[in-house]
Amino acid sequence: MAERTETVNGRSANDGPANGRGGRPFVVAAGAFLLLIVLGIVFLLPKLHHRQELREEADANGGPPPVVVVKVKLGNPDSQMEIPGSVQAFAQTPVFARTSGYVKARYVDIGDRVHQGQLLALIEDPTTEQSLRQAQASLVQLKAQLLQAQANAHLSTVNNDRWKQLYSQGVVAKTDADQRFADAGANDALVEAAKANIVAGEANVRNLQEQLSFSRVTAPFEGVILTRNIDTGSLISSGSQSGVTQMFLLGQSNTVRVFTNVPQSAADAIRQARQAEVHFRELPGHTYTGIVARTSGSIDLATRTLLTEIDLKNADGRVLPGMYATVLFKVPTPQPPVMLPANALVVRTAGPQAVVLDGQNVAHFRSIVLGRDMGSETEVLSGLQRGDTVVLSPGDAVTEGTKVSPQVQH
Repeated sequence: MAERTETVNGRSANDGPANGRGGRPFVVAAGAFLLLIVLGIVFLLPKLHHRQELREEADANGGPPPVVVVKVKLGNPDSQMEIPGSVQAFAQTPVFARTSGYVKARYVDIGDRVHQGQLLALIEDPTTEQSLRQAQASLVQLKAQLLQAQANAHLSTVNNDRWKQLYSQGVVAKTDADQRFADAGANDALVEAAKANIVAGEANVRNLQEQLSFSRVTAPFEGVILTRNIDTGSLISSGSQSGVTQMFLLGQSNTVRVFTNVPQSAADAIRQARQAEVHFRELPGHTYTGIVARTSGSIDLATRTLLTEIDLKNADGRVLPGMYATVLFKVPTPQPPVMLPANALVVRTAGPQAVVLDGQNVAHFRSIVLGRDMGSETEVLSGLQRGDTVVLSPGDAVTEGTKVSPQVQH
């Protein structure tokens, strides 16, 4: 009886408790799986909702990107150009000594205004003075020799006439008569030689007188003493070679020259200009009008500029040589350039460009050639035309061929 096993509905009675313990892991696993699903849904739903919002926002903002545009205009037909310049004296020259000696006296100093021919300094030159006195004495001797030669020539001429008469009467021989004739001719030649010696002596005296006059150093033109390098007692050597002391530097400043370097792009227009305004920072409120006197006629290879000279009247004497100046040219432009706003300029590896819109509001990058930079605007020499629509401050969304939504800036 104890060994008989009872079966209920085909299962052993002993299998019941075992089967109950084996089903618990399955239930736990199923519950954990369901929990993970719930947690995933809880975390994914907000992300899906945010993605849907971004998609809806992108759909709402879809279409051509908005840009600010402006129509370019032509510049002023009478353009102005400011260029720095420097002032120089109209005439400026160093004064050297033409004779050697010691400075006996100095009559001017730095800043003194002098007139043409005014005595600046006096050089003591005893050597030339002594040579002049000797040449004058020699000239007196030459003149005395001329008188003696003239007397001998007169006597020879009288004797020659007498011997001619004696020969014609047959009293003397022909040989003696010819000798008297030759003596008369020789004495006449001595007179001419004496006259030539006097001319040479006079030339020597004039030369020494001229050399002695160089001891008086005078001003070659009216001007101002810019520098002085000598004083009383200074030893001076003649000439202007290196190592020779320069006595004075004289400049003429009642009219000054203003030199400026004009860029090559404006060289042709400047050559046709007649006047220019000159301003000085140290002289506020004063505008000087000068005449465009001349240009160098060639472009400097190093700077690509044209050297231009403006002659300026300096009646009040306030403009000093060496001052810095600002030269204002008013140049008529037969073909005014197009003015491009500074924030419309695009600089890339392909060079300067501008974004131009066509009739269908499609952006195109157009290469341009720039002129002068005027600050808020830049001259465009080629590449743009009056009335072209350009994009201001184009962003990364604006590319070649992009259709945009323009907003005109007024």
